[in-house]
Amino acid sequence: MTNVNDDAKGILERISSMCSNAESVLNLCMLGFLKNKVELLDDAQRISRLVHDEENETVSMLSGVNKNDESEKNRFKTLAVVVGQIEMATDVMDNMVRHIRVKINEKLLFGDKAANEVTQLFKETLDVLKTAKDAILTKNELLRKHVCDKYDSISRLVCDYSEEHEERLIMGICQPKSASLYLNIVDSQSKVAMHIKQAIERYFSQ
Repeated sequence: MTNVNDDAKGILERISSMCSNAESVLNLCMLGFLKNKVELLDDAQRISRLVHDEENETVSMLSGVNKNDESEKNRFKTLAVVVGQIEMATDVMDNMVRHIRVKINEKLLFGDKAANEVTQLFKETLDVLKTAKDAILTKNELLRKHVCDKYDSISRLVCDYSEEHEERLIMGICQPKSASLYLNIVDSQSKVAMHIKQAIERYFSQ
């Protein structure tokens, strides 16, 4: 966004902060999953609350901005949608935290293949969040494309992994409860990436 006024710059900084905090939430989810530590999930929930607070504060700021013409009204409406999509991505991560917490508390095991697949998806989705933050600050078209392409890649991986995992479940290779948690966690990765992609596409549409 070029020649933005001070209000818009302040809002962009807040949106960038939301992206950074959302990235931290997802990273803590990944570490909690890998290290089987609920304390890391507690940290994820604490930072998640910051994202939700930032969303409320940013929407209030957007509502209070003096919009002089129709183009400015549309710009701030777009930013409100972007903020909402980032919060929805965080809602999905909140749900992911609950699933990982169950896995840890009930000492449920994932096979090496499933654990590696989940880890790969975490890393891919973290890349989406990091790139989205940079895209919002720079409005670089290449970064927008990277986010969209990465979402497509994550979506395909989740579909492939889920189908293969369901086959392993039918063959009795994995336990039903572990399988359910696995499927929820990998599906959450796709949903997080989807919301971030939608935020970026809306942002670049203005």
